[in-house]
Amino acid sequence: MTENKNSDLHMHSTASDGGYSPSELMKKCNEVQLEIVSLTDHDSVDGIEEAILSGEKLGIQVIPGIEFSTKYKGKSVHILGYQFDYKNEKLQVMLKKQKQLRRDRLDTIIEKLDRIDLKIKPDQVLKHTDGGSIGRPHVAKALIEAGYVKDVAEAFELYLAEGKPGYVEKSQEMSVEEAINWVHQTNGIAIVAHPDYYDVDDELINWVKDWGLDGIEVYHRDHNEEAVKRYETIADSIEKELGRTLYRTGGSDFHHEDYGRVREPLGVTRVSNQLANQLLES
Repeated sequence: MTENKNSDLHMHSTASDGGYSPSELMKKCNEVQLEIVSLTDHDSVDGIEEAILSGEKLGIQVIPGIEFSTKYKGKSVHILGYQFDYKNEKLQVMLKKQKQLRRDRLDTIIEKLDRIDLKIKPDQVLKHTDGGSIGRPHVAKALIEAGYVKDVAEAFELYLAEGKPGYVEKSQEMSVEEAINWVHQTNGIAIVAHPDYYDVDDELINWVKDWGLDGIEVYHRDHNEEAVKRYETIADSIEKELGRTLYRTGGSDFHHEDYGRVREPLGVTRVSNQLANQLLES
């Protein structure tokens, strides 16, 4: 029997730094015949309700998701949360504070860019956020419109990436352990996102053992065949040593067509419905 690969468990909307509103994104998912998806906006749950309602009309099952920004030993690490109570009041309060921190960070980025004669105003950035969480891609769009760069990649390469003149580290970024705890406190499943971005392979077992990490995003757009095999092996090894099952997830990390290390349209990177159903059945 042919395995159905019509799921995508990692994507972003204008509730964070994606290019489409949640309802527009669901229409695009429908166009490429995705059946189960998760909206995983950065530090935001603002788009989940709209995505679920739009998905219902289109026959798409939407799993509530989020992607937390964390720091581990000075490195940025992202933790995905699935099937959690996104209406939890304490979570909502915490995310509101995170949103304000992102707004404060924007002011500092603009100040730093001004010092090198790149003149943009907050409104030029905020108009791209649709009221969602502010990220560097929004600043990049403002730089493009102002004629300073030709695309998002150039904006990061010249000004916004770590070590560049417009880079500002997030303040009070939560730890990996804190992110996992937030997911668990809201009855969700915590997954480390695109681990090939970080040098933490040897430490994943301790995150599972000590902090209760529930799984690994094995199948990601930027994971080549070698990386996929490596994380499948790591997951198998952890399961064997600890005697527990790990979730394996994956997805396109779609923001819009012209985004990411590998630029591709929605629907190219997809995972099996079986993996998605494991989350739904948890």
